[in-house]
Amino acid sequence: MKQFRTIFGFEYLSYAKNKVFVGLTALLIAVMAVVLFYPRFAGDKTQTENTPFSSTAKNIAVASAESPEIAEETAAFLREGLRQHQFTAADGDETALKAHVSDGTYDAAILLTDASNYKYIVETAAMTDMTEMTVQEMLTVKYQYVRLAALGLSAEEAAGVMQASVTAETVILGNDQSKNFFYTYILMFLLYMAVLLYGQFVAQSVAVEKSSRAMELLITSAKPVNLMFGKVLGAGAAGFTQLVLLLGSAFVFYGVNKSYWAGNTIVESIFAMPLSMLLYTVLFFVLGYLLYSFLYGALASLASRLEDINTLVMPVTFLMIASFMITVFSMMNDVDNGVMKAASFIPFTSPMAMFTRIALGHVESYEIVISVIVLIVSTVFIGYLAAAIYKIGVLMYGKPPKPQELVRALRGNRAK
Repeated sequence: MKQFRTIFGFEYLSYAKNKVFVGLTALLIAVMAVVLFYPRFAGDKTQTENTPFSSTAKNIAVASAESPEIAEETAAFLREGLRQHQFTAADGDETALKAHVSDGTYDAAILLTDASNYKYIVETAAMTDMTEMTVQEMLTVKYQYVRLAALGLSAEEAAGVMQASVTAETVILGNDQSKNFFYTYILMFLLYMAVLLYGQFVAQSVAVEKSSRAMELLITSAKPVNLMFGKVLGAGAAGFTQLVLLLGSAFVFYGVNKSYWAGNTIVESIFAMPLSMLLYTVLFFVLGYLLYSFLYGALASLASRLEDINTLVMPVTFLMIASFMITVFSMMNDVDNGVMKAASFIPFTSPMAMFTRIALGHVESYEIVISVIVLIVSTVFIGYLAAAIYKIGVLMYGKPPKPQELVRALRGNRAK
């Protein structure tokens, strides 16, 4: 146990004192601070009061191919409903409108061709600009009033018809995917990046020690199990510390600027995640990291040169990427499909698949228990297997062994 504590402490401090590690952590915290403090710095709450897709104020020309009076009336109607924008009645010539939009006189232009048709002219259609959709909704309402008036209804009667509505109450028995989607994706992506990043760190550390022959000295003074577990858990503890600092900083920054993000449903949903999901994040982060890092460390011990690392660990990397892609595609459709259900019980895919199903789908308690038990048992087994491969890899130089050669070596080592 003393050997393990020594190795664990050394590995953890080697990361904690590393200037790149510290600098990267500080940079990521600074980026989060800039993003979450931005509304306060900008001094404008209106950007977040509606939706994350709210448009900035625009100067919009309104023209009619039929008469200037219609343009004036429509501009006044739009000004009343969309007060953040400036609507100006303009000449009905389409060529002139396009020229004014191109030279920046207007941000956009609306050309009414008749009572129920119009053209929305804009230089660049921004993905997050919802102005056109809002204008269409308002002009549709205006046209509906005109049609009702043509049928003989008074203004009050038309308003009564247009304002009639049905009250609905949504009863959610499981998860609300619209609220949980964004924080689920962010946490899953953090897990994905952490496993790849720190798994590579473990592989690099093992390969450097072998190439410098330091591994041969280590293996004579400490048990392979202590070496492998100490390395992996030390790096994992450093990664977990970094994750806690990043998430903790994000929650603190958001708490300070919460009022400036009021109304932004995406940001609010991210920071309104239940405590249970944070606990599941920790659970699957730890188990997923350990499982993959043991594999990275074991395969890296077979490399005689640093150049061989990427080739040896590529299957593990592809396995992680495949797990991520399966989960992402399922998030866009049905997280409880057959593939995701099967992936929830396969150790290499369950950290992402089961976590996502817990957040977005329907999972029975016994399914979670089975998945976690299988993952824990598999992680321990692969950890001891990785230690055995690590012990054999110390003496293997030259060309990396083939799978059948590695199996024979493991059997021979077990027989001794």
